[in-house]
Amino acid sequence: MVVYKFGGASVRDAEGIRNIGRIIGQTDEQLMVVVSAMGKTTNALEGLVRALCDYDLSGFDELYDQVVSTGELQSTRIVSAYLNHCGIDNEWIDITQVMVTDHAYRRANVDMDLTQRQLKSYLKTHPAKVYVTQGFIAGTTDGQRTTLGREGSDYTAALLANLLDAKSVTLWKDVPGVMSADPLQDSNARLLPNLTYEETEQILSHGAQIIHPKTIAPLKEKKIPLYVKPFLHPEEGGTEIRN
Repeated sequence: MVVYKFGGASVRDAEGIRNIGRIIGQTDEQLMVVVSAMGKTTNALEGLVRALCDYDLSGFDELYDQVVSTGELQSTRIVSAYLNHCGIDNEWIDITQVMVTDHAYRRANVDMDLTQRQLKSYLKTHPAKVYVTQGFIAGTTDGQRTTLGREGSDYTAALLANLLDAKSVTLWKDVPGVMSADPLQDSNARLLPNLTYEETEQILSHGAQIIHPKTIAPLKEKKIPLYVKPFLHPEEGGTEIRN
Protein backbone atom coordinates (compact mmCIF):
# COMPACT_ATOMS: atom_id res chain seq x y z
CA MET A 1 0.00 0.00 0.00
CA VAL A 2 1.20 3.47 -0.95
CA VAL A 3 -0.44 6.70 0.26
CA TYR A 4 -0.90 9.69 -2.05
CA LYS A 5 -2.15 13.03 -0.77
CA PHE A 6 -3.44 15.78 -3.06
CA GLY A 7 -3.98 19.24 -1.63
CA GLY A 8 -6.58 21.85 -2.51
CA ALA A 9 -4.44 23.43 -5.23
CA SER A 10 -4.26 20.13 -7.10
CA VAL A 11 -8.07 19.82 -7.25
CA ARG A 12 -8.94 23.47 -7.74
CA ASP A 13 -10.31 22.98 -11.26
CA ALA A 14 -11.18 20.38 -13.90
CA GLU A 15 -7.66 20.22 -15.30
CA GLY A 16 -6.31 19.58 -11.82
CA ILE A 17 -8.62 16.61 -11.38
CA ARG A 18 -7.65 15.28 -14.81
CA ASN A 19 -4.02 15.56 -13.71
CA ILE A 20 -4.77 13.48 -10.60
CA GLY A 21 -6.21 10.82 -12.89
CA ARG A 22 -3.00 10.79 -14.93
CA ILE A 23 -0.79 10.48 -11.85
CA ILE A 24 -2.86 7.68 -10.34
CA GLY A 25 -3.03 5.90 -13.67
CA GLN A 26 0.77 5.75 -13.84
CA THR A 27 1.29 3.57 -10.75
CA ASP A 28 0.81 -0.14 -10.32
CA GLU A 29 0.78 0.10 -6.52
CA GLN A 30 -2.29 -0.31 -4.37
CA LEU A 31 -3.18 3.26 -3.42
CA MET A 32 -4.82 5.10 -0.57
CA VAL A 33 -5.56 8.53 -2.06
CA VAL A 34 -6.19 11.36 0.42
CA VAL A 35 -7.78 14.49 -1.06
CA SER A 36 -8.33 17.95 0.39
CA ALA A 37 -11.24 20.29 -0.33
CA MET A 38 -11.12 22.01 -3.72
CA GLY A 39 -9.21 25.28 -3.92
CA LYS A 40 -10.32 27.73 -1.25
CA THR A 41 -13.50 25.83 -0.34
CA THR A 42 -12.52 25.43 3.32
CA ASN A 43 -11.93 29.18 3.62
CA ALA A 44 -15.35 29.86 2.08
CA LEU A 45 -17.12 27.43 4.40
CA GLU A 46 -15.27 28.84 7.38
CA GLY A 47 -16.46 32.29 6.35
CA LEU A 48 -20.05 31.07 6.36
CA VAL A 49 -19.71 29.75 9.90
CA ARG A 50 -18.09 32.98 11.08
CA ALA A 51 -20.88 35.02 9.52
CA LEU A 52 -23.50 32.84 11.17
CA CYS A 53 -21.77 33.20 14.53
CA ASP A 54 -21.15 36.92 14.05
CA TYR A 55 -17.40 36.15 13.90
CA ASP A 56 -17.37 34.73 17.42
CA LEU A 57 -16.60 31.01 17.15
CA SER A 58 -16.43 30.42 20.90
CA GLY A 59 -18.96 27.74 21.65
CA PHE A 60 -19.52 27.00 17.97
CA ASP A 61 -16.66 24.57 17.37
CA GLU A 62 -19.01 21.64 16.84
CA LEU A 63 -21.01 23.56 14.23
CA TYR A 64 -17.74 24.58 12.56
CA ASP A 65 -16.67 20.96 12.12
CA GLN A 66 -20.04 19.83 10.76
CA VAL A 67 -20.07 22.57 8.10
CA VAL A 68 -16.40 22.83 7.13
CA SER A 69 -16.00 19.06 6.75
CA THR A 70 -18.38 19.04 3.76
CA GLY A 71 -15.64 20.44 1.49
CA GLU A 72 -13.58 17.24 1.57
CA LEU A 73 -16.62 15.03 1.18
CA GLN A 74 -17.58 16.91 -1.99
CA SER A 75 -14.11 16.96 -3.56
CA THR A 76 -13.51 13.25 -3.02
CA ARG A 77 -16.87 12.33 -4.54
CA ILE A 78 -15.87 14.28 -7.65
CA VAL A 79 -12.39 12.71 -7.83
CA SER A 80 -13.80 9.22 -7.31
CA ALA A 81 -16.41 9.73 -10.03
CA TYR A 82 -13.80 11.03 -12.46
CA LEU A 83 -11.50 8.07 -11.82
CA ASN A 84 -14.38 5.71 -12.54
CA HIS A 85 -15.05 7.66 -15.73
CA CYS A 86 -11.41 7.06 -16.74
CA GLY A 87 -11.69 3.34 -16.09
CA ILE A 88 -9.82 3.48 -12.77
CA ASP A 89 -12.04 1.48 -10.43
CA ASN A 90 -11.88 2.81 -6.89
CA GLU A 91 -13.56 2.58 -3.52
CA TRP A 92 -14.74 5.85 -1.97
CA ILE A 93 -14.33 5.89 1.82
CA ASP A 94 -16.14 8.24 4.18
CA ILE A 95 -13.26 8.64 6.61
CA THR A 96 -15.57 10.06 9.29
CA GLN A 97 -16.86 6.49 9.65
CA VAL A 98 -13.36 5.03 9.98
CA MET A 99 -10.99 7.50 11.66
CA VAL A 100 -12.23 7.88 15.23
CA THR A 101 -11.49 10.88 17.45
CA ASP A 102 -12.57 12.48 20.69
CA HIS A 103 -14.93 15.48 20.78
CA ALA A 104 -12.20 18.14 20.75
CA TYR A 105 -13.73 19.93 17.78
CA ARG A 106 -11.36 21.76 15.39
CA ARG A 107 -8.36 19.96 16.97
CA ALA A 108 -9.58 16.40 17.51
CA ASN A 109 -7.29 13.64 18.79
CA VAL A 110 -7.31 10.33 16.92
CA ASP A 111 -7.90 7.03 18.74
CA MET A 112 -5.22 5.06 16.89
CA ASP A 113 -6.17 1.59 18.16
CA LEU A 114 -9.87 1.88 17.39
CA THR A 115 -9.17 3.57 14.06
CA GLN A 116 -6.78 0.82 13.02
CA ARG A 117 -9.34 -1.87 13.81
CA GLN A 118 -12.09 -0.09 11.92
CA LEU A 119 -9.84 0.76 8.97
CA LYS A 120 -8.53 -2.77 8.50
CA SER A 121 -12.02 -4.21 8.88
CA TYR A 122 -13.33 -1.84 6.22
CA LEU A 123 -10.53 -2.62 3.77
CA LYS A 124 -11.00 -6.35 4.28
CA THR A 125 -14.69 -6.15 3.37
CA HIS A 126 -14.15 -3.61 0.56
CA PRO A 127 -11.09 -4.82 -1.38
CA ALA A 128 -9.88 -2.41 -4.07
CA LYS A 129 -6.78 -1.35 -5.98
CA VAL A 130 -7.46 2.35 -5.33
CA TYR A 131 -9.16 3.93 -2.34
CA VAL A 132 -10.22 7.59 -2.30
CA THR A 133 -10.80 9.33 1.02
CA GLN A 134 -10.68 12.68 2.76
CA GLY A 135 -7.97 14.51 4.64
CA PHE A 136 -8.42 16.87 7.59
CA ILE A 137 -11.71 15.35 8.81
CA ALA A 138 -12.68 12.44 11.05
CA GLY A 139 -15.57 11.40 13.30
CA THR A 140 -16.63 10.41 16.80
CA THR A 141 -18.15 7.13 17.93
CA ASP A 142 -21.57 8.81 18.11
CA GLY A 143 -21.46 9.99 14.51
CA GLN A 144 -20.33 13.61 14.81
CA ARG A 145 -17.80 14.97 12.33
CA THR A 146 -14.57 16.42 13.66
CA THR A 147 -11.53 18.10 12.13
CA LEU A 148 -7.84 17.67 12.90
CA GLY A 149 -6.76 21.31 12.55
CA ARG A 150 -6.35 23.51 9.49
CA GLU A 151 -4.18 22.10 6.71
CA GLY A 152 -4.48 18.71 8.42
CA SER A 153 -4.68 16.55 5.28
CA ASP A 154 -0.93 15.87 5.35
CA TYR A 155 -1.39 14.59 8.89
CA THR A 156 -4.27 12.35 7.79
CA ALA A 157 -2.06 10.80 5.10
CA ALA A 158 0.69 10.13 7.66
CA LEU A 159 -1.74 8.56 10.14
CA LEU A 160 -3.19 6.26 7.47
CA ALA A 161 0.31 5.25 6.38
CA ASN A 162 1.24 4.45 9.97
CA LEU A 163 -1.89 2.38 10.57
CA LEU A 164 -1.52 0.49 7.28
CA ASP A 165 2.27 0.05 7.45
CA ALA A 166 2.44 1.71 4.03
CA LYS A 167 5.53 1.53 1.84
CA SER A 168 5.63 5.32 1.41
CA VAL A 169 3.68 8.58 1.43
CA THR A 170 3.76 11.12 -1.39
CA LEU A 171 2.49 14.65 -0.81
CA TRP A 172 1.67 16.17 -4.21
CA LYS A 173 2.22 19.91 -3.90
CA ASP A 174 2.31 23.03 -6.07
CA VAL A 175 6.06 23.45 -5.37
CA PRO A 176 9.10 21.43 -6.57
CA GLY A 177 9.60 19.96 -3.09
CA VAL A 178 11.00 21.22 0.19
CA MET A 179 13.04 24.35 -0.51
CA SER A 180 15.91 25.91 1.42
CA ALA A 181 13.85 29.12 1.70
CA ASP A 182 10.62 30.63 0.41
CA PRO A 183 11.29 31.09 -3.33
CA LEU A 184 8.87 34.03 -3.41
CA GLN A 185 11.11 35.88 -0.95
CA ASP A 186 14.55 34.47 -1.74
CA SER A 187 15.71 34.11 -5.34
CA ASN A 188 18.55 31.86 -4.14
CA ALA A 189 16.18 29.27 -2.69
CA ARG A 190 17.09 25.77 -3.83
CA LEU A 191 15.46 22.37 -3.74
CA LEU A 192 16.51 20.08 -0.91
CA PRO A 193 16.39 16.64 -2.57
CA ASN A 194 17.12 14.60 0.57
CA LEU A 195 16.28 15.23 4.21
CA THR A 196 16.10 13.19 7.41
CA TYR A 197 13.04 13.24 9.62
CA GLU A 198 14.97 15.28 12.17
CA GLU A 199 16.10 17.86 9.62
CA THR A 200 12.53 18.22 8.39
CA GLU A 201 11.20 18.67 11.92
CA GLN A 202 13.77 21.41 12.46
CA ILE A 203 12.73 23.18 9.25
CA LEU A 204 9.06 23.00 10.25
CA SER A 205 9.82 24.26 13.77
CA HIS A 206 11.22 27.43 12.19
CA GLY A 207 7.94 28.23 10.49
CA ALA A 208 8.11 26.47 7.12
CA GLN A 209 4.56 25.63 6.00
CA ILE A 210 5.21 23.16 3.20
CA ILE A 211 4.20 20.20 5.43
CA HIS A 212 1.79 20.05 8.36
CA PRO A 213 4.01 19.90 11.50
CA LYS A 214 2.29 16.75 12.85
CA THR A 215 3.03 14.79 9.68
CA ILE A 216 6.53 13.57 10.49
CA ALA A 217 5.97 11.76 13.82
CA PRO A 218 3.67 8.94 12.57
CA LEU A 219 6.04 8.26 9.67
CA LYS A 220 9.16 8.43 11.79
CA GLU A 221 7.70 5.84 14.17
CA LYS A 222 7.37 3.27 11.37
CA LYS A 223 10.32 4.51 9.27
CA ILE A 224 8.04 5.20 6.31
CA PRO A 225 9.63 7.35 3.57
CA LEU A 226 7.92 10.64 2.71
CA TYR A 227 8.13 12.24 -0.72
CA VAL A 228 7.16 15.83 -1.51
CA LYS A 229 6.65 16.16 -5.26
CA PRO A 230 5.19 18.70 -7.73
CA PHE A 231 1.81 17.56 -9.04
CA LEU A 232 2.28 19.45 -12.31
CA HIS A 233 5.60 17.69 -12.97
CA PRO A 234 5.27 14.21 -11.43
CA GLU A 235 8.36 13.01 -13.29
CA GLU A 236 10.59 15.29 -11.17
CA GLY A 237 12.28 13.87 -8.08
CA GLY A 238 11.07 16.37 -5.49
CA THR A 239 12.27 15.81 -1.91
CA GLU A 240 12.76 12.46 -0.22
CA ILE A 241 12.49 12.37 3.60
CA ARG A 242 13.50 9.21 5.44
CA ASN A 243 15.29 7.83 8.49
